[in-house]
Amino acid sequence: MATKTEKKNLIRQYIINAAKVYSSNLAGKTFLYVYGHEFFEVSFPTDHFLHLTGVESTLDKKDFYRKAKKEKLTNHQFYFSLRYPYANARKKLPCLIRLSELTTDVVCVLKDLHTKSIIYKLSVTNLEFTLGLVEDKSAVGKKRSNFFLPMSLRVKDKSIENSTEGEIVDYIFSKSASESKYNNLLVFDEDKDIINSVRMLIDEKLLEKIDNKIK
Repeated sequence: MATKTEKKNLIRQYIINAAKVYSSNLAGKTFLYVYGHEFFEVSFPTDHFLHLTGVESTLDKKDFYRKAKKEKLTNHQFYFSLRYPYANARKKLPCLIRLSELTTDVVCVLKDLHTKSIIYKLSVTNLEFTLGLVEDKSAVGKKRSNFFLPMSLRVKDKSIENSTEGEIVDYIFSKSASESKYNNLLVFDEDKDIINSVRMLIDEKLLEKIDNKIK
């Protein structure tokens, strides 16, 4: 049986690896999900990383992420609790390392995912794990942007059964947060046309390629 120190070391390394993936593939980018006649945009702020790990920390959210990314996070700077037990973190973190798969592979968009504490208006899942999304609002509920933000990473918890409906994504686009239009195509269903309300968000050169079915 692993000792407490060995367990902490394992979780620390998972967190560090996940932070590097988050930094390289998600932070500083925005993603556009299109399904049927609907769409939404997702941003991955660095201060949302801690909540996805399944641990608690003595550091503030941004400092936790910075230290993890730079491999400077120590075992004394995070801990487990009744709310966030070791077993939960051990289950979540391997999936957190794979989180970017929800932006590059075909996923299912879920609506109104019910959990014990919250209803997620939108979520995305690959059937192995699910990312619960929340609207970008201030602490007093004022809407700050049109983006949805990651709030909960759930592993094999009957997310589809606990949602009102689900639909397979048709397109996923990405761009740097500093760019005005989406210029990277990550998921593409050539049998589906892009709805007019989405076309204005896509770079014209990329849109032309899509219209020509990426020749």
